[in-house]
Amino acid sequence: MVLLLALPAQAQDNKRPRFNPEEFKARMETYIAQKAELSPAESEKVFPIYHEMKAKQRDLMQQEYKLKRNSIGDSEKAHQEALLKIVKLHKEAADIEETYYKKMFKAISAKKVYAIMRAEDAFHREMLQRANNNNPRPRPKRQ
Repeated sequence: MVLLLALPAQAQDNKRPRFNPEEFKARMETYIAQKAELSPAESEKVFPIYHEMKAKQRDLMQQEYKLKRNSIGDSEKAHQEALLKIVKLHKEAADIEETYYKKMFKAISAKKVYAIMRAEDAFHREMLQRANNNNPRPRPKRQ
């Protein structure tokens, strides 16, 4: 009986840890602040603006995801409308980015905002590399 109860507990230990959005956000903030050389005062000013921008962009990405995943039928017109909606969402995301970068310029220098943008890209690249290193894909054999 004890062995039967221990098996599910052991199986759970072998699973990957669940994604924790708050932990991810904290790691990203720390990484960006270090790479962009933000002072604690600058971080306090800019990260609320940054996170607000990302939340709005995330909403648009979710709308795009739904458009791409939902069945739109077989007609040419339906496909054209879906594509035009996706392009519109991309434009909205770019407009949001422009608006929020301008807000960030008022809080910190443009040089630091640019450094934040680069640090964010580097953070995501690093996270993808880590994920790939933890789950290496089998390489196809050359013939």
